[in-house]
Amino acid sequence: MARLRAQLLRIQRENYEKNQRQVKRSLGSNAFVAKYGREYHRYLKSYQAISNKSELLRRAIASDVVYHGDYHTLRHSQRSILAMLQELAGKREIILCLEMFHGKDQKWVDLYMSGELEEKAFLHKIHYARKWAYNWNPWRHILDFCRERRIPVLGINSQVENPEMSLQARDIFSAQVIGQALIRHPGALVYVVDGDYHISPNHLPKEVDARVLPLGVVPQRTLIYQNAENLYWMLAAEHKEEADVLQIGVDSFCLMNTVPATKLQSYLDWLEYAEEGYFPVRGNWAELSGENYFSQLQSIIQNLDSLFQFRFPMETMERLTVYSSRNLDFTEVIQSIPELRGQIRRINEKIRRGEGFLIEYKDAGMDSYLVYLPNSSINQAAEEATHFMNVVLRGPLKQAPLGHDYFYANLLTEALGFFGSKMINEKRKAPTESSLRLFLGKAKQGLETPNAETVKISRLILQHLHLEKRSSREMDFRKKFAAVFSERTALPQTFSTQLGYMLGNRLYYAVKKGLIPLKDIRDLFYENFDHPGLAFAAYARFVQQLKRIRPPVPGVREEPTRSLAASA
Repeated sequence: MARLRAQLLRIQRENYEKNQRQVKRSLGSNAFVAKYGREYHRYLKSYQAISNKSELLRRAIASDVVYHGDYHTLRHSQRSILAMLQELAGKREIILCLEMFHGKDQKWVDLYMSGELEEKAFLHKIHYARKWAYNWNPWRHILDFCRERRIPVLGINSQVENPEMSLQARDIFSAQVIGQALIRHPGALVYVVDGDYHISPNHLPKEVDARVLPLGVVPQRTLIYQNAENLYWMLAAEHKEEADVLQIGVDSFCLMNTVPATKLQSYLDWLEYAEEGYFPVRGNWAELSGENYFSQLQSIIQNLDSLFQFRFPMETMERLTVYSSRNLDFTEVIQSIPELRGQIRRINEKIRRGEGFLIEYKDAGMDSYLVYLPNSSINQAAEEATHFMNVVLRGPLKQAPLGHDYFYANLLTEALGFFGSKMINEKRKAPTESSLRLFLGKAKQGLETPNAETVKISRLILQHLHLEKRSSREMDFRKKFAAVFSERTALPQTFSTQLGYMLGNRLYYAVKKGLIPLKDIRDLFYENFDHPGLAFAAYARFVQQLKRIRPPVPGVREEPTRSLAASA
């Protein structure tokens, strides 16, 4: 589907350019940062080959120092750091160096890592909110892992009074700490996490070399960049945008774990005091109002409408109310609507689990809609925008499906939601059969400590997928999962949601490659499954169509093709 693919890329590019303009307006003009950025981008003009995580890990394990660039407002960025540490722990002794901590606060870092200082007191002692403007939560997970695996953590940042000298001066101080770690811990892997711009070879790595080479220490290094926008557009032009690891040079790689617009959106969300931010950088606290999210949903719906060609009735947006996690008083609004009072328990459960949702109801005799978004994730917003389009296009349900009919109707609804979110952010990941097997294997060996519900749902999904390979008879599924279908807990919904995500992911790639017509997905938006068995029949039909279709597997080795504030 060349036309669909071109439309997707056009929308991605438009969203990216819109966000880029907003970022530039927010940053203003800074000649020093601009020069520093140009020096960084000099090394990311092209890539040598599509690589994979195994090659990256092999290179990192063989290194003396790894420089991992971080885009501070993007959670995918911090997740990649944690994932690398999890893979490397046990294979090498690791010393973790973090830009988020200042060297002068090292005693407090040591006390926190040893468990002698509680988190609240620690953040107060190091003046975290003043020195590091970004969300603490992703770093908490990294530090918890380091504490568990006894990985020492060093602060490498410093306070510099002269803003014109800040970037270079901070590199010099960081290089001193890193150089000392290399000298004092021969044989250890010094893992450095710093802002994207800092890890450029002519910035921090150059300063480290200047301090250790004269002493006879010649460290083998690996540089890990993340989400270089120009490389994404280059990959897209080559029809290789699914690649998740690029080899840039002999000692450098680039992780591609999100699309350019989403990367910049994380920074804009931070500026608007969204979930990504720890404290505001422009004055007093401000509330992220529903209007911010409402505009985002409206833009996504317009983009999806242009792709699906629904001619969606945009006037229905007037009957949509959007709430975020900062507007939890919306439960009082729900209490005031008689039709919704009975859903308070289900709503509270979804909020507790950090899930977004859409509710359709009657208000003064009119069809009305409520969307709740737990965070500023573009994936979540796109998913709920798709759900909204679905309920409007299919119209009010005369009778809600029950039991196994509800299970498969919800599965297909979630598949549509995931499909829509993939059209906005192609890098969104879904569970796969192999990843679930690997997860359960690690849990059985004690390498993972998941909750019992996660294990149970993973097993149920694998059982369902196994049965799909042997039967397409509805009765077989009703018999196998009768106990689950009849449960009055969140289990059936979570089970069907995850299966729906997996289906939506596979449908996306099938449509993108032209193996299934987009019309089949478009038709699904209008289906209300108001008769028993219709939802299962639709699901079984898609399963048969997708039997020989597999989502792309990034990281296949290929021959060489061609030789912002949060980054610093």
